[in-house]
Amino acid sequence: MTVSLVPPVSHPFSVLAECDSGSAFASRLCELALALGRAHGARVSVLRDGGLHVLCESGRGLALLRDELAVAAVQARAPSGEGLVSVVPLGRGVIELVGASEDGVAELSALAALVGLALEGVLARDERRGRGRVAEVVANLVRRIGGSLDLGEVLSATAESAARALNFDRAFVGLFLEIGMDHAKTGQVFTFGFDADFGEGIGVGPQSFERLVRRGEPILFDRARDAKTPLAQGLADLAPERCLIVPLAARGRPLGVLYVDTQRSGSPLSEDDVWLALALAEQASLAIDNARLYEEESRGRRSAEQLREVGSALSGSLKLADTLEKLLEHARRLFGCSACAVYELQPDARTLAIRSALGLTSEYVLRARAKVGTGVVGRAVEKGERVCVRDVKAEKVEGGSRYTRALLASGQYPYRGLVGLPLAARGKTFGGLSLYWEGPLTLDEQELSLLEVFAAQAALAIENARLYEEEVRREREAGVLLHLSRLLGTGRREGALREAVREVTFALNADRGFLALLDERGDVVELASHGVNVRAEDARRFLSGLGRGPKRLTRRQALNGAGSGLIVPIRSGDALLGLVYVDVMREEAPPERVLALARSVADQLALTTSRELLLAALEREEARYRLLAEGAHDLILACASGGTITYANPATKKLLGDVSGRHLRDLLGEEARLVFDRAWHDCLADPSKGVTCEVTAVGRRSAARLELRLSAVVRDREVLSVLLVARDLSEQLRLAEEIARRGEEAEAATRGQLELRSYLALFTQAQEEERKRISRELHDDTAQVLVAIGRRLDRLSKSLVGDTREHALDIRADLGAAIDSVRRFARNLRPSVLDDLGLLPALEWLAGQARTPSRLEVQGAERRLASSLELTIFRLVQEALTNVDKHARANSAAVRIAFEDGEVHVSVLDDGAGFDVSGAGDLASKGHLGLMGLRERVTLAGGRLDVTSAPGEGASLKFTFPA
Repeated sequence: MTVSLVPPVSHPFSVLAECDSGSAFASRLCELALALGRAHGARVSVLRDGGLHVLCESGRGLALLRDELAVAAVQARAPSGEGLVSVVPLGRGVIELVGASEDGVAELSALAALVGLALEGVLARDERRGRGRVAEVVANLVRRIGGSLDLGEVLSATAESAARALNFDRAFVGLFLEIGMDHAKTGQVFTFGFDADFGEGIGVGPQSFERLVRRGEPILFDRARDAKTPLAQGLADLAPERCLIVPLAARGRPLGVLYVDTQRSGSPLSEDDVWLALALAEQASLAIDNARLYEEESRGRRSAEQLREVGSALSGSLKLADTLEKLLEHARRLFGCSACAVYELQPDARTLAIRSALGLTSEYVLRARAKVGTGVVGRAVEKGERVCVRDVKAEKVEGGSRYTRALLASGQYPYRGLVGLPLAARGKTFGGLSLYWEGPLTLDEQELSLLEVFAAQAALAIENARLYEEEVRREREAGVLLHLSRLLGTGRREGALREAVREVTFALNADRGFLALLDERGDVVELASHGVNVRAEDARRFLSGLGRGPKRLTRRQALNGAGSGLIVPIRSGDALLGLVYVDVMREEAPPERVLALARSVADQLALTTSRELLLAALEREEARYRLLAEGAHDLILACASGGTITYANPATKKLLGDVSGRHLRDLLGEEARLVFDRAWHDCLADPSKGVTCEVTAVGRRSAARLELRLSAVVRDREVLSVLLVARDLSEQLRLAEEIARRGEEAEAATRGQLELRSYLALFTQAQEEERKRISRELHDDTAQVLVAIGRRLDRLSKSLVGDTREHALDIRADLGAAIDSVRRFARNLRPSVLDDLGLLPALEWLAGQARTPSRLEVQGAERRLASSLELTIFRLVQEALTNVDKHARANSAAVRIAFEDGEVHVSVLDDGAGFDVSGAGDLASKGHLGLMGLRERVTLAGGRLDVTSAPGEGASLKFTFPA
């Protein structure tokens, strides 16, 4: 028995049996349903892969249809309706009607089972008929691609295969460059049969985006049917008669679209054609995705290699100019930009100026000063992240400066694609990197990420170069300050002030300058200049304009011929010691860096000048009093308030020996101490009166009867010291005792020589230990206390304002100088390098500290020596180099140490004036005891000293010790 899948021939639905394809069946079914139900519109769909696939739709009001209502009816296998919409399931298909009559829907529901079976049969025939064609087309595509991982080749093959498989004229494949919420845009488009240029890509609007990207459905266009639809307007430039747009997707993400069309009229696309295109798109999507992954991986490897090359190139130089030039060249080569520039954040932290550029005009570099927060690079610096403009013409872009805003407003801005990136290192943004393209920006997300890595690498290279240059600048400035201190320090030579002016002028990047020093009345006492002739009157006219710190001068305020200038006062507290003036020919104000250096120069000059003034005054007063004291026949002593002797004149030393540092009571006998204690108490009790007493003091050989007069030195009611004047009452006795003592010393000289040397050795050791202790206490105690006071003073100065703050800062500068002096004194007493690192580093340190250029030469296998021997060698070399600096007038010196079996040889050589070795005894008689002291110390250590020298031939001291 045969069962018919369609109604009897006499029924209107019998014409469905004549349909040979699913699309024809659905089209005829829509016509019959519209007529039967007197409906406004109808749609036939098939449930496939969990969603509805439309086979045909006709009529009006289709916007009321909802997919979820149709899916629910198919799954429930029962008709349903909602409002004007009626749904009748047809097996795995469904027909939806808009505005149908109830009778028509009921009649159609009665035929639903038969119509559904007929639809299943037609779909099965389509599937069997199309499976072979699809397999053949897919196989041809696979052969055409041939396993290639070249993305361009895969895309071109896909476009050509699709066009030929559907017997169409043209096709293109476009991969998405960006995907939004309801739109997408492709990048480069690969075509077949097109003459048009798709350089700007293809845009996908909201409606097409919904079907292609979100639902993954193909779009069919037929001009005869869809001429008045929005899709026809979007395809107007391509002017197709019929076209098919198929989505490309792989691994759950959209890749792009496959477009196939023809400009020839013909029959509409069949469902077989659609399935063929979908199968082709599915196979192509896998090949495209594989090619993209391979290309991304290859590009990642190339990018990593390029970044390594860039890093190597940027790290090859620490000169900032070379670093900037290299990174701009690499930026243009790697990212294909037309121009690029590095912006530097200015001191106001609000302005960005171009530091270096490549491909930009000079006018653009000079006039394009961006504000932070405006423009592409300004926004990138403010946000600390990348800012992109793909097309200036399509996007509303605000210029970062008046110059760029004017170019944008007039349409003369030369670039369309822009990228701005911040340049930051160690958590601080110091500028920005800007790239410009004459065409739209085509870099994808991966390339932009690579650009961010490049910017970070460039920022680190720039920061390293900046730190290096800053360190070089600081060292140069420190050298300038040290040179000034040496030039104007103790024993200033003729022409030193003029040389100091030249040094200051060059250091401040000036063309001319002068230095004027004032006396206590404010008169110019010393004046030196460089590059300009000035008189005292010229210097005095700047005195009224001096402030507390450096002051910029305009062209009118500076000397004739200058474009701008700078005056800097030299002050010590409130006292004005002088001024420094420099100027340049160009009208350009000195930058902040120059002002900071000018302050340091002025502070150094003030410190050196005030120190020299104080030393000169002190020397004058000391010389006057010393002349009186040392020429007196009476004994003159100064004691601290506790009784410790701080000064003794030659008469005292002659009578009592070297008593400095001893307590006065220790010089007296038991009975004399009681008398002295009463006199001392009376003197301190009433400092206004002098006290006299007679005591017996223990002299060098015998007791001496002395008449003492005690006078207290008081300041602010506090006894600072006590001055003692003593007269010897037993001179004859002392003379006799002295003669006897000297006779005994002559007899015991030979016997006591060994003991004396032992004593000297112990004394030397004690002296070194004391030096070490004092050095440690100065460094660990005194210096730390001064540093703590400095920090407290820094915190205090932050809370002060005006002159009080300036005064506090001056005090802080003096305190810093005192700290440096204490540390330098501690190092000179006992350099820690000898204890910490050993003899050779210590000798190398000595060579570096010498004023005469010196070097260390080592021969033989290096080894450590006994600590006492290393200390002796260190002190000998130290004394020898000091003698070279003071007397040799040498151009260079050398310290040589040779390690041999059982011995170590140390030599100090110079190319100076030399001396007559045979006259060394005469030098000692004139008070030059340096060579004698060296020989004695060598002898105490069990070594020997060989001296080689002649006038005009330099000198050589060779020390030999057993090791």
